[in-house]
Amino acid sequence: MLKLKSTVAILLGAFLLLIAFQNMSTVELTFLFWTMETRRIVLIAICVGIGFLLGRITATHKPKSREFHSLDR
Repeated sequence: MLKLKSTVAILLGAFLLLIAFQNMSTVELTFLFWTMETRRIVLIAICVGIGFLLGRITATHKPKSREFHSLDR
């Protein structure tokens, strides 16, 4: 099992490096009156990080589920 996890981790790492090298070009980001030039991979990483954080926040703050009472008694 450890060999499988190591192989998957290496493959995912290689895939991420491939994505990073293909997205090294610079892009201009404009938000309201603010303009910034950054690499595309940095922008992708920021968006993925924000999405991850929002997912964690919404997953941890679920309201307690109410018990459903069956109508068929």
